[in-house]
Amino acid sequence: MMDAMEMVKDERQGRPSASGMQRLFLCPGSWQAEKKCPVDDESEDAALGTMLHACMEQGTMPEDPEDAEAVAWCREMENALCKKYLGEEIRYALVWRESRVFERVDRLFSGKPDMVAVRDFKALVVDYKFGRLPVAAAECNLQLSALAVLVMDMFDEGDIDEVFVCILQPYASRKEPAVCRYTRESVEQARAFFRACIEQAQDEHAPLKPSEKACRYCRAQSSCPAVKLALVQVTSRDLTAAWEEWSPEKRREAYDLAQLAKRWAASVESKVKADLKAEVEIPGLVLAPGKKAFTITDAAAAFQILNGLFPDGITAAAFTGCCKVGITDLDKLVHGVRKAADAGAKVAESKNWLRKTLAGCAEVKVSDGSVKEKGVQDA
Repeated sequence: MMDAMEMVKDERQGRPSASGMQRLFLCPGSWQAEKKCPVDDESEDAALGTMLHACMEQGTMPEDPEDAEAVAWCREMENALCKKYLGEEIRYALVWRESRVFERVDRLFSGKPDMVAVRDFKALVVDYKFGRLPVAAAECNLQLSALAVLVMDMFDEGDIDEVFVCILQPYASRKEPAVCRYTRESVEQARAFFRACIEQAQDEHAPLKPSEKACRYCRAQSSCPAVKLALVQVTSRDLTAAWEEWSPEKRREAYDLAQLAKRWAASVESKVKADLKAEVEIPGLVLAPGKKAFTITDAAAAFQILNGLFPDGITAAAFTGCCKVGITDLDKLVHGVRKAADAGAKVAESKNWLRKTLAGCAEVKVSDGSVKEKGVQDA
């Protein structure tokens, strides 16, 4: 359980947050389960998201050109959305960034809108998602619905009549985002919905309902008894024989549980590796030594050395025949050159130009298609 010191450090003050509303709705018991779990270390992807959020808040730009372009696109889209829904450019609006707000009536929950712009009795709320997986669209996104409640609560009745909410996810889609409109009436309906969800979640006997969506970011998934039971149920029969008997809905359930199993297995392997590194004995397991990898970091210098020693045998053509071009690094190099020549050059345009230019000395391989969920904002 969260102790007094942790409560002081917790800016949410022990209450649900808008960002967790979807999980809380799908699995009411996850609220109590997560309170018993330690906070995970920030992943590399999460650290990137934190850095890009800070750039949006502080008006700075990241060094990586693709990241810089994503931030620039978000700023351009913010301004376009302000003109479309508030009637003016963002510079003429009152703007808040990364300010935590608590629900006004009973402090039921809180949230930290990434950006709120207000003008002429209307508010625009923008949330950034810098991951590469598409997220639920605005009209069915509970985080945005919760943020609409919180932003309306920032003002006295009559000061704001409408709240427009949307998500910008530059790595998943560069289309103009879907925008959902909330009035005071619909905000009160949403407040009543969240009140019911939170009341159920605060019950110590709230049900655990594991699913791929509910468990995706839940800290309790590796210790959740409901997840374990669901995995046992779905793996207790011969899959080949059972598959023919299962309905399409049952097959979807099995697929969702398989995604949970992957993450659970990855978590177990990570913890076992950490134990072995710490010299904790686990029967029958040892940590194999890491493989040494010799990597040429300066190809030009390497060629000069070898060509100087064997000028007739190690020619430029022979040397480059041993090299594998890193397309990511080449993309950055080419984009940097094109950007220097044309400040308006875009990363995607440079990538397309490079592939067309080198089509005669390259190949394109198409991997097997991956399973993807319907009903999310897509590129």
